[in-house]
Amino acid sequence: MANLGEKTKARLLKLGWERALVFKTFLLTGLRRNELASITIARVELDAEGGRLILHAADEKNREGSVIPLRKDLALDIREWLADKLNSHQAEAKRNREPVPARLPGDTHLFTVPVGLVKILNRDLKLAGIEKEDERGRTIDVHSLRHSFGTHLSKGGVAPRTAQAAMRHSSIDLTMTVYTDPKLLDVQEALAALPQLPLGGRESSTEVMLLTGT
Repeated sequence: MANLGEKTKARLLKLGWERALVFKTFLLTGLRRNELASITIARVELDAEGGRLILHAADEKNREGSVIPLRKDLALDIREWLADKLNSHQAEAKRNREPVPARLPGDTHLFTVPVGLVKILNRDLKLAGIEKEDERGRTIDVHSLRHSFGTHLSKGGVAPRTAQAAMRHSSIDLTMTVYTDPKLLDVQEALAALPQLPLGGRESSTEVMLLTGT
């Protein structure tokens, strides 16, 4: 609502776009803040199936290095983001009368992930009207997005061993207890997957109703 110039508006809109992409990437990859901050253009691989992010061992908590698969919609978002980023670099080169780059430098970071992202998230939550703490005393912070990633995997029926690999945990107990909130899992829906067990020797109430025409 402020009386801002067009350049300032464009800069802030782009900042908001990047912020939304950062949060979405946390939720759909389970990456930690430092891990996402380390990803450069050279470590982004996009294809028709989606793509992947290459996480070097030195930048990962367990120091093993990983390939982080990207869901197709997130890969498309990142592709659009990189195309816009390249357009901005090319426009700046033209303004400065410098050679126009055909591609982004490989050491360019995918996103700017500030160290103070925790405080930034708190401001975003307030502006969005989202409570920092819920009725159970659980708080929203950057790392809780990783917890949400784990819970969504379980809620979606992903096999525990696969969820462990996606979370990059050394222990499956860590995946299924610490990073999965059982209160968010649909137990009622899970019960529907159990087999029907009709009792032999007695007609079910449904069959009786059909026979009597009721």
